[in-house]
Amino acid sequence: MLGQTLAGRYHIIKHLGGGGFGQTYVAQDRKRSGNLRCVVKQLKPQHNDPQTLQVARRLFETETETLHKLGTHSRIPELLDSFEEDGEFYLVQQWIEGKDLGKELIPGKRLCESEVIVIVQEIVEILVFVQQHKVIHRDIKPSNLMRRISDGKIFLIDFGAVKQISTQVVNSIGQIPPTVAIGTYGYMPPEQRNGHPNFCSDIYAVGAIGIECLTGTFPGDLPKNADGEIIWRDRAQVSNEFADILSKMVRYHFRERYQSATEVLQALNSLKTPPASTVVSSSPNLFRLMSTWTREHKIALASLVVTVIFGVAPLVQSVLDNADGFTSYENQQNFLKMKYPDNWDKQEQPQIVNQEVVKFISPLEKEDDRFREQVTVIVEPSGDKTLDDYTKSSKQEILKLDKNAKIVQDVASTMAGKNGHRVVYTTKEGDRELKKLEVWTLKHDRAYLIAYEAQAEKYDKFLPVVEKMIKSLEVQDGQ
Repeated sequence: MLGQTLAGRYHIIKHLGGGGFGQTYVAQDRKRSGNLRCVVKQLKPQHNDPQTLQVARRLFETETETLHKLGTHSRIPELLDSFEEDGEFYLVQQWIEGKDLGKELIPGKRLCESEVIVIVQEIVEILVFVQQHKVIHRDIKPSNLMRRISDGKIFLIDFGAVKQISTQVVNSIGQIPPTVAIGTYGYMPPEQRNGHPNFCSDIYAVGAIGIECLTGTFPGDLPKNADGEIIWRDRAQVSNEFADILSKMVRYHFRERYQSATEVLQALNSLKTPPASTVVSSSPNLFRLMSTWTREHKIALASLVVTVIFGVAPLVQSVLDNADGFTSYENQQNFLKMKYPDNWDKQEQPQIVNQEVVKFISPLEKEDDRFREQVTVIVEPSGDKTLDDYTKSSKQEILKLDKNAKIVQDVASTMAGKNGHRVVYTTKEGDRELKKLEVWTLKHDRAYLIAYEAQAEKYDKFLPVVEKMIKSLEVQDGQ
C-alpha cells in the first residue's frame, strides 16, 4: 500500500498498524491545500462473495453515518471521507498528531491520584457524548486514547463497532449471527467477552485504565476474588472516595456498575480535591514522567484545572525589575527566586497536578510559529538520595521514558550556589527534532530542576537567555 494513491487523492505514506480486520495508514490528501495528513483505515471483509459484500456494505454505510455524528465532538477524530474500492472499504479520518496513553503508562510506575482523576474524567466526558448517540465503543484501552501534542487533550479513537464490517460472517440465509466479541483482554468485561456489550462495558474499560494508572499494573495481571472482582486497592495510595468510584466502574456484574457515563461524571465531580501530601507520596517521581512530555502536554494539564485556580490569588508573586529586561519571580513555598525575560509568558502550574512550579514560554515569533521554546522549573521531594543517586536515576529515566533520547552532554555543574548536574539530549517528536537541557541540584530534601526545551535548530539561539535564568536561581534557607 505504501506509495499508492486511493480514490485519486489519498497518497499512502506510512503504515500505522492493523490486524485481521484491516490496516491503518497515514496518508496525504492531495486535493487539500498543503497535502494535509489524514488517517486511512482499510477494512477487509472476511469473505468476498456477493452476499457477504452486500451485508458488509450495509454495515459500512450505517457505521459511517454514526462516525460522522461522533466526529462532531471536539475530542473524537472527524470522519472526512468514506469509500469502497475493489471490494474493500475505507474510512478517512482526521489525523491526530500525538502519542497514545499507553506510552505514558510505564509498568511499575504509579501515577498520583489527582492526575488519574483528570485522565479518567477526560475520558468519561467523551463517553457521555458517545452514549448520547447510543454507541458502544467496545475497545477503550490506553492505545486507543491519543494525547494531542498541540494542546495535550485526550482523543478517543478506533471505534470497535466498525470492526463488525470486517469480522461479521453471513449465514446460509443471509443473516448476521450475534455480535462478535470485540475488545482487548484486561479492559473487556465478562458480558462483552460473551458477545453482549452494553454501555456499562465501556465504563468497565475506563475504570480498568484508572486502576492501571494508580497501580502501575496491567489490569489483566491483577488478582480476582471468588466473585470475580478485581483486587487492587492494596497496590495503590488512593482516597476511599475515588477508589469506591473505580471499584464500582469495574464490578463483575454489569448491573452493579454505574449505568451511564453521566452517572460516573457526577460521581467524579463530587470528589474533593486530595491534599498535596497525597500527590507526593503516591507518585514522588511524577515530575520525571512529565519532563519527557512535550511543552503542550504540560500546559494542557494546567488548563484542565483552570476552573479550580481561576479567580484565586496566585501562590507566588513576581516583582518587576526592568533594569536588564528581566522580571523577578519568587515562590516562597519552595524557597526559590529567579529572573526571567519580561517578554516571556509565565504560567504557574498547580501543585495538585504535578511537581512543576512555573513555566516560562518564549514570545511568539510569527503567527504560524508551531513551537515556542520553554523553561520549566520543577521541585520534588528527593528523600534520602545523594546527588549522585539522583543523577543516576534521572539519566536512566530519561532514556527509559524517551526511546528517541540521545544524551550529548553529561557533566557536573552548579546551580543556586550548590553542586549540581547537567544533561543535554536530543529527541524526536513527530516530525520535530528537539533538543533539551536539564540541570538540577538538591537542597532542603528537595530536588530543584530547570528544564529547557527547544527545536534543535533554535536551541543555541535561546541558550544565552536560558543560562542567565539558570544562573539567577536562588534557593533560600527554609524557615
